[in-house]
Amino acid sequence: MCGRYTAVADLREVVTALGVEQVLAAAEAPRYNIAPTQQIAAVRQVESVRQLDLFSWGLKLTWANSSLTPSNLINARVESVTQKPSFREAAKYRRCLIPASGWYEWQSTVLTAGKKQPFYFYSNELPVLAFAGIYEISESGEFSAAIITQDANEIVGPIHDRMPLILSSGFFADWLDPSLTNSAEIVAIARTAAPPELHGHAVTTEVNSARAQGPHLIAPTDPEPTQPGLFD
Repeated sequence: MCGRYTAVADLREVVTALGVEQVLAAAEAPRYNIAPTQQIAAVRQVESVRQLDLFSWGLKLTWANSSLTPSNLINARVESVTQKPSFREAAKYRRCLIPASGWYEWQSTVLTAGKKQPFYFYSNELPVLAFAGIYEISESGEFSAAIITQDANEIVGPIHDRMPLILSSGFFADWLDPSLTNSAEIVAIARTAAPPELHGHAVTTEVNSARAQGPHLIAPTDPEPTQPGLFD
């Protein structure tokens, strides 16, 4: 899953990277520890115009029962996003891009004595990553979004079995186009997108607190005890 991420690029970088044509609202940058239910930046397309706006992280479904809270709906699996009732309409009509700089995953192993060690994943190639997302609009006009995840690649896999679906720029147009409603076909195409070259390292457990902020959160640190060979 993707339960925490960062967005440290400035607005100009985000606008350029995602081809944004209209900024309606934007979150302050940098943000080093974005957590579910918080406001996040996302790009959607309205009448051929790519708009950047603020969304709540966690789909809010007006028809859902009380057990489906936004924190339960922060991620949607790409393998089932077009079939599950919670996600299929959004996958068909309401797809978005969520700009990020990297994300955190946690690993619990014998070497860490059962304690979860956070790791940070990012790309040196792309300062702005485009997470594939879907969104909903409430009756009051509020936006909420979920990040689509896929099987982890060889970099992320040793730490966690899932990772965000990262789209390259060549997939942006089709993903955002609300007139393309064959969601199964669009998702299938998006799944062929190769993620950028990724890097990862252990980080401080301070990131476990959603209140923690600052660049030190993404700085490399040795896990306790040290796990030799990881990411060598």
